[in-house]
Amino acid sequence: MPAFLYRIPFRIYSIVIVALALSALISLLLLSRAVENAYDMRKTELHGMTDAAISLLSGLQARVAAGEIDKATAEARGRELLETLRFGASGYVFALTNDLVITAHPMLPDWVGTDKSDYADVNGLKLFQEMRKVALRDGAGPVEYWFKKPGETEPEMKLGYVQEFKPWGWFVGTGAYVSDIQGEMASMRHASAITQIVGMLILVAISFVLVRSVTRPLASFVLSMNDVADARYETAIPEALRRDEIGDLGRNLAAFRDKLAESERLAAAREEDRHEQERVVADLASGLRSLSEGDLTSTIDMKFADDYEQLRQDFNATVETLNALMGEIVENATEITTRAEEISGASDDLSRRTENQAATLEQTAAAMDEMTASVRAAADGAAKVEDVVREARGNAEQSGLVVREAIGAMSEIKKSSDGINQIIGVIDDIAFQTNLLALNAGVEAARAGEAGRGFAVVASEVRALAQRSSEAAKEIKTLISASSDQVETGVSLVNRGGAALTDIVERVGNIAALIADIATGAQEQSVGLGEINVGVNELDKVTQQNAAMVEEANAAAVTMKQEAGNLQTLVARFRLKGPAAAVSPRPRTETAIPAAAPRPAAEFEPPKRAVNDAGWQDF
Repeated sequence: MPAFLYRIPFRIYSIVIVALALSALISLLLLSRAVENAYDMRKTELHGMTDAAISLLSGLQARVAAGEIDKATAEARGRELLETLRFGASGYVFALTNDLVITAHPMLPDWVGTDKSDYADVNGLKLFQEMRKVALRDGAGPVEYWFKKPGETEPEMKLGYVQEFKPWGWFVGTGAYVSDIQGEMASMRHASAITQIVGMLILVAISFVLVRSVTRPLASFVLSMNDVADARYETAIPEALRRDEIGDLGRNLAAFRDKLAESERLAAAREEDRHEQERVVADLASGLRSLSEGDLTSTIDMKFADDYEQLRQDFNATVETLNALMGEIVENATEITTRAEEISGASDDLSRRTENQAATLEQTAAAMDEMTASVRAAADGAAKVEDVVREARGNAEQSGLVVREAIGAMSEIKKSSDGINQIIGVIDDIAFQTNLLALNAGVEAARAGEAGRGFAVVASEVRALAQRSSEAAKEIKTLISASSDQVETGVSLVNRGGAALTDIVERVGNIAALIADIATGAQEQSVGLGEINVGVNELDKVTQQNAAMVEEANAAAVTMKQEAGNLQTLVARFRLKGPAAAVSPRPRTETAIPAAAPRPAAEFEPPKRAVNDAGWQDF
């Protein structure tokens, strides 16, 4: 379809044309209806005139009936009244009798009293007979016929109306020329045509003004839309100042323009944010990649936008925190490795010393067994000496031999006492060394901190055992000292007995008593040596337990050293900055747990150095 069909002026003019066509059609319909209504109205008017005439005649008939006047007078008066009735320019009323004799006719007075039953119009219609026929049939009704208009020579169509007045036998009629009705219709059509033309001109003018009032703002609105489409957002939109629908469109366009400008501004801001986000993501990805590779020296130095600057600062703070933590971990791992190596060395040394101590204690236990056997033998000898002394009374000759045997036995007892003193010195030395080892182990455990807590407990137990060993050695030393004194007394007695052999017999009873005391002391020494032997065995058992605990502590130290090496290996992959970067983790070394050394066979060897009693007493 042509493009002009879609344009607003064409549509408005089309509406105007359709409105004019409808108006003309309606006017024609109304005129047609008006013609019909005009005929109907004229018939009604004619009917009204005949009714008025009948009313006048009825009034006269009422007077006749009342006897006021006679019928002839009434008819004459009625004739006068009918001839005086007029309406319009040419309207009048006439009357005729049932015999069709004209009784009243104001326009044709010469017809009055004449018979017009045979009168016909130009079409041959005997109009008076037709009027009588209609009046007799309907009482009243219209009749159309042709009749000359007053002052005219040519007959015209006339619309008549006739009504019967029965009291007098009259037919009252009237009529209106169709030309008069048509003249009125022509005037009406003329006025309607003028009205239509004026209305059409007014409508065309209004439509032209309306088209101009719509198209011009629309054209300006289109220009404003073109400005908006071309992104000229600063251009004013004058249509927005209007108060009509175009103004609504202009205001909506202004709002759309503002939103579009804001949208483009936001889009530009989003694009800028997107670029900034891409840069932020790239920098963060690079930093995280370096972080995943263990590089804790990589930070983001280029500042981000204000919305992302906190993210950069948090990332750098996280890297710095990780760097500090990893630096501390590296330092702690190095320190743990060093301490673990020291603990491992101390544990190895302690293990060796504990094993030596266990071997020495076994030798001591063996020596104590021998000494106990010797003391028991001495006790048995003393008992035999007692028997011999009893027999000495009867065998004085053999007293010298007995004295020599007693002197030899006393010498052996003295040697045994000296051997016991040496054994006590060895035990005292072992307790001293054990105490020193326990003290060193406690110091090393304290340096190791939390990892050496268990080892500190073991060291304290070892020290307690050393104290107990020292105390037991003191008690044994006291007993041996008493035994030595008794042995020396016995030797002195035997020597004096040898010097005073002559006095043996007399004092054999005293000697028997002394020998009984010696036997009792030897028995007590045997009991004391048994207790010492039990203590030494207990000390040996504790020493064996200490050796096992030392081996466990050594194994724990080796495990801790291995874990510290693993920790150093893990943190070695991180690149650090600051003081921690200078700490280079040492390579991990595998340390085997030392096996317990074989325990030497029980063999008594007296110690080569003397025990300082005064120093040990102050320990």
